[in-house]
Amino acid sequence: MGEAKVITMYLPQFHRVKENDEWWGKGFTEWTAVRKAQPLFEGHYQPRKPQKNNYYDLMDKSVMKWQADLMHLYGVDAQCIYHYWFKDGRRILEKPAENLLTWKEIDMPFCFCWANETWARSWSHIVNKNTWADSFEENDKKKDKGILLEQQYGHEQQWREHFEYLCEFFHDKRYLKKDEKPVFVVYKAKLMPCFNKMMQRWKEWAAEEGFPGIYVVAADSGETQRQYMDLALYHEPGHAMSSFMMEHRNKTHSFLNYHTIWKEILEHAGDKNQAYGGFVGYDDTPRRGNQGNVVYDASPEAFREYLSELIAKNMADGNELIFLNAWNEWGEGMYLEPDCRFGDQYLQAIYYAKEHYKGYLEKYVHLDYCKSLIQEQKRLQAKAFRYEKYWRVLDKWLYLKEQDIHIEDGLEEQGIHSVAVYGMGMLGKHLVEELRKGCVQVRYGIDVRGGQIKADIPVYSLCDKLPEADAAIVTVDYDFDTIKEELEKRVPYKILSLAQIIEEL
Repeated sequence: MGEAKVITMYLPQFHRVKENDEWWGKGFTEWTAVRKAQPLFEGHYQPRKPQKNNYYDLMDKSVMKWQADLMHLYGVDAQCIYHYWFKDGRRILEKPAENLLTWKEIDMPFCFCWANETWARSWSHIVNKNTWADSFEENDKKKDKGILLEQQYGHEQQWREHFEYLCEFFHDKRYLKKDEKPVFVVYKAKLMPCFNKMMQRWKEWAAEEGFPGIYVVAADSGETQRQYMDLALYHEPGHAMSSFMMEHRNKTHSFLNYHTIWKEILEHAGDKNQAYGGFVGYDDTPRRGNQGNVVYDASPEAFREYLSELIAKNMADGNELIFLNAWNEWGEGMYLEPDCRFGDQYLQAIYYAKEHYKGYLEKYVHLDYCKSLIQEQKRLQAKAFRYEKYWRVLDKWLYLKEQDIHIEDGLEEQGIHSVAVYGMGMLGKHLVEELRKGCVQVRYGIDVRGGQIKADIPVYSLCDKLPEADAAIVTVDYDFDTIKEELEKRVPYKILSLAQIIEEL
């Protein structure tokens, strides 16, 4: 298990397309709904306003550069960009991702989520659909079925065309991989009668492209899809909200508590290969008007603690991919981008959660496992401490060489003409090479590996009888006191620290 990776859902509908102009009015983007939102009750936080009036256009390269910089600053590991592929390969809102493919200098790790729903008017009799902008629909209901873009999957030829379109993205070094497999999310796997056959073929074609396969993440999936997916995802807050929607609906909108939804997410029992999604906030009244859903009482402080626990819950179940709604779903109140009310506090919460989630692990895993994780963390910290010591010694050493000052100068001042070098690793080998160019003789090396070390001088372990020398120089500075104590039991000569010698030159 590696480090936790926070992946945020990314909406590409922040630029104009002709279809939106036709359906919802000229110039329609996500910002249109956001700006026209109205508070529906006292204290209702609408309209939401981006910080510095940053109503951006994703066709602007500098915008995606700004987003990528924010990601790296606050610990977001990848954007999961919504991907729209309809009947006969019809695409929409594809330009931001295609631009990113050509803008190689923008360091935005990403993957795709195929939002595999039909787009339709709210009054359409289509059951599984995305209605996008209910409050912008005309009052006169047309006689057609209200379908805007129909989702049909076709057969193997259509699957191949879809795969070949995606393949160029998969080969991009910024595309998110899991076990070297491109990560691909299917938004509603249950809607795909061909899911198993299609994913099987995609994995075969991915192998032909040099990948071990595709890492398929399936949201809203069933048992029939288990064989051909790698990870099942509870896409939140929708999954948790469904348990409370009807009982919390008044005459118009649903009114749900932020803490209640998060507790449902954290208390939900899952199984192997299960990912628990999270969310920032939720309020889709900019899109749905009076028929919308409002989650109230959200705050950066609450989000910070819930996300910390969510990461622990996922990691305890062996899942390092944390899917979060959302980076920029402004029309549904799910966004991390800075706004006029909280600034960057929600982004700060992500950085905090990734640093502090281990405090919640004990709640979800056996105590022994928690202890092993803590021990591993301590081991890594100790290793980092050792390398920091090495770096400081090397930095000062190189500086002295640039000034034509040599280690043997300090040794000769002490009357030392022959030495043993303790620690025949990186620093020890460099020390031997430097001293052999001068007047101080290196008699032998000392190392816990003893004669196993290949060197052109004798190398002994502490168990061997050690020959005479004027002094021993210990290169292992982080444990110098312990080593000095052991050497003093075995040899009569001076024990010196390489770091101290360099420091005093």
